[in-house]
Amino acid sequence: KHRQVTAAGPGGVGKTRLALAVAADLADDFPDGVWFVDLVPVTDPGRVGAAVAAAVGAGDQPGRDIDDAVLAALAEHRALLVLDNCEQVRDGVAPFLERLLTACPRLYVLATSRARLMVPFERVFPVPPLSRDGGDESDAVALFMDRAAAVGWPPGPTVSEGVVAICERLDGMALAIELAAARWSTLGLDGLTAGLSDQLRTLSGGARADDRHRSVRAVLDWSHDLLEPQDRALLRRVSVFVTPFTADAAAEVAAFTPLDASAVFDGLGRLAEQNLLSVTPSETGTRYQARETIRQYGTERLTDAGERTVVRSRHAQWCLAAAEALSGSGDADWRVRFDAVADDVRAALAWAADRPERREDACRLARLLAGLAFTRNLLGEAQQRYEQAARLAGDAAGASALREAAAVA
Repeated sequence: KHRQVTAAGPGGVGKTRLALAVAADLADDFPDGVWFVDLVPVTDPGRVGAAVAAAVGAGDQPGRDIDDAVLAALAEHRALLVLDNCEQVRDGVAPFLERLLTACPRLYVLATSRARLMVPFERVFPVPPLSRDGGDESDAVALFMDRAAAVGWPPGPTVSEGVVAICERLDGMALAIELAAARWSTLGLDGLTAGLSDQLRTLSGGARADDRHRSVRAVLDWSHDLLEPQDRALLRRVSVFVTPFTADAAAEVAAFTPLDASAVFDGLGRLAEQNLLSVTPSETGTRYQARETIRQYGTERLTDAGERTVVRSRHAQWCLAAAEALSGSGDADWRVRFDAVADDVRAALAWAADRPERREDACRLARLLAGLAFTRNLLGEAQQRYEQAARLAGDAAGASALREAAAVA
């Protein structure tokens, strides 16, 4: 066995699907547990260890770095750690893993990334597209059939040859197949074949590896173009959320011209029907989330529409309101509510801190997050955020008071 395997491949090829399947198959081999950590919400490479600590239940302790707490917690464990979406914080993942695998000799790590992580223990597994071998018995066709049936109209045997051809045109890319299958009930074989052929022809050419990426991009463009204008606006605006979000949160951020709150609520359901958003129940209500490839696509569209600044600003205001509500709350579900929004607050803070015109908002966010982190017993982060707030404070007295708070934390 290899201590650390990186499942590498382009966005949409099915890395997360593969990692979850492997973890499920190997669960019995790891008596001390299997942990899954999604790194999409982590915007600061220095917080990779904190994300792992939250997943494995390693508490922050005074005088101990959070990374050290993780090493101590896992030192004797025979366990599997699955780190998903490592590429955006690779500079933080690589040194953390090197320390972790050295200090925890019985620990194994399965990572997913668009590129190798370049750590000493690493074995890279290039994730292939879904197999098209076997025609209508192939893995690619099975996924298409399953997703088409989920939207209410399972393809019959008379169209199996056409479905095989669609999966072949999409290079077996899992995300592209799922998005195409979601349109089966409204377009049928002829509509899918014609629409995809036009889109793929536009993006054709280049190396084969690039063609696989183009297959996903083509289907994203095609799926986007089939949406009503209001739903296009909603998809790009909710891409600002880095963690699963509620309908009310989406309305706070996305409900401005041409959308109102009712259009947001209705649009979330339509986007979910088209596999552009996933829907999951939680302790704090139904939540929606776009897979990372779709979220990045939405972010591109947000920039193209000239809405990035206004949507990021509305997201920051929503985060401020959420943090202020938590600061004054003593509810029994406080911890769950904090964990549900903390990564969005961190992302909003990172965005605001880099913009002089948002300095006041950034200081408030840092100060609020510092207090919340302290209450949550994230002592290292509390100190970090108080120090950040002190740097952002506009007056000497305020900065001094915040530095004193940091010393206490």
